Amino acid sequence: MFDNFEIFQVQEGSAHEQSHFSLSIEGNEYKGMVHSGKIHWYNPHPKQNLEEEHLSAVETKVFDMMSEHLES
Repeated sequence: MFDNFEIFQVQEGSAHEQSHFSLSIEGNEYKGMVHSGKIHWYNPHPKQNLEEEHLSAVETKVFDMMSEHLES
C-alpha cells in the first residue's frame, strides 16, 4: 500500500506542537497532517496520482497509524 511511513513533530515543545507524517507510494513521497479528524495533504496531493479507491484505503491506514501514535 505504501512504504517509509514516518511521523514527526512540528514546533516540538511549544503549545502548537503537532504530529505530521510522510510516506511513499510507488516512489512518490507525500506529506500531511491529521487535524480535526481529517487528513490535510501537502502538495503534491496523492489524488493527482492515485485512484479514489486506493487513496481511500491509504487514508484509512494513515488514520489508524496516527491514532496508534497519538495514544502511546
